[in-house]
Amino acid sequence: MATPLFLGLVGSVVAGFLVTVLLTGLVCEQAPRLGLLDRPTQARKGHRRVTPTGGGIAIAAGLAVGLGVLWGFWGSFPGAVQSLSFWGGAAIMLATGYWDDKHALDAKAKFAFQLVAAYLLLHSGTILPLSGGHADALSPDVVAGALPFSEALYIIPLSMLWIVGIINAVNLIDGLATGIIGIAFLACAALFGVKGEIALTAVGIVMAGALVGFLPRNFKPATIFMGDSGSLLLGYLLAGYTLQGPLHTDPVLALLILPVLLGVPILDTGTAIVRRFASARTIFAPDRRHVHHRLVDRGTEQGAVLTLYGVGAWFGSAAVLMGVLPAVWGYLLAGGTAVVAVVWAWRLGCLTPVPAADGADARPQPVGGLAENEIPVPVDIITTGDPASVGGDGASPEAVQDRSADEPEADETPIAP
Repeated sequence: MATPLFLGLVGSVVAGFLVTVLLTGLVCEQAPRLGLLDRPTQARKGHRRVTPTGGGIAIAAGLAVGLGVLWGFWGSFPGAVQSLSFWGGAAIMLATGYWDDKHALDAKAKFAFQLVAAYLLLHSGTILPLSGGHADALSPDVVAGALPFSEALYIIPLSMLWIVGIINAVNLIDGLATGIIGIAFLACAALFGVKGEIALTAVGIVMAGALVGFLPRNFKPATIFMGDSGSLLLGYLLAGYTLQGPLHTDPVLALLILPVLLGVPILDTGTAIVRRFASARTIFAPDRRHVHHRLVDRGTEQGAVLTLYGVGAWFGSAAVLMGVLPAVWGYLLAGGTAVVAVVWAWRLGCLTPVPAADGADARPQPVGGLAENEIPVPVDIITTGDPASVGGDGASPEAVQDRSADEPEADETPIAP
């Protein structure tokens, strides 16, 4: 019995990986035709050329195929993972992210869709383990009907806050989300595994496998980004997946394990809020003092990515240990992990207030419509389709080449329009 299940798991991982690899290439080729292009018109963006985005579509397809194969071998999934509400919320996040990648969705509208997705996740029976239990102890009906009224008053809003917060935290690390979230899925899967939740472990491994299929084209220098279609979807799935199984018998320690599992996005988001508050700026004001920005300033992009992967693995290992240690030792490990993480972020300069001079986030726009130092979309990335889609602005390949020739070199001062 064990051998067919193992072969089913391997087949599921391979299927999800291959589908993601193949569709990532297809999305990369068709991105100009679809209008899925990320232009580096903001100073905080690390890339300097127009880059295809929308890779979340390929990741979603890989996840669907991989989990479908796993379902065929293992049967129905445990807990809320088998609920239509769970996957309905995922579909909403994928569609919202795709629309934002293509049309730049308004922030308020994006937040509204996140709330709808969070409600569907709650409706599936997924809540914070504030009562010492976990999501699969509830019916996949309306959560409020399964909880005493006094508990529902605070469990439901706190669960909504957790879900929406993680979605946005992952969205902040968009360019690094592939590896960081893959590591978090594996760490949570390992924790579920030592708790005896083998089916949940298999689900997490398949999700990580689909992400690995996107990594070759997304690793620095990236030839495609996952975009909001990927980061919103993955944030939602990660927020939901971490609540599907038991974390610890001590309910307080179980809650502490959650932010440690997602240490990198939570650390980055937390330091950004503190930094902007100390700078008397809105917490939504962008800047270049995120963890990955500071690492890049001290080294290379590849080095920064690998460092963050290592930090993510450290957080994940600490979370797994917290789940198996006695409560007292778990608390000590949680406190030590938090102290080390905050000191590291402080030494990097992530908590330093942002000077007023750093408030500008837009690169100057030279004649021709391209941002300073931006390289036009190379014609050779268009393998099929209408030439008018090059650059996403209706210009033909020849026009793009001609316009590129008229652009000033990186060390020249562009002429003001």
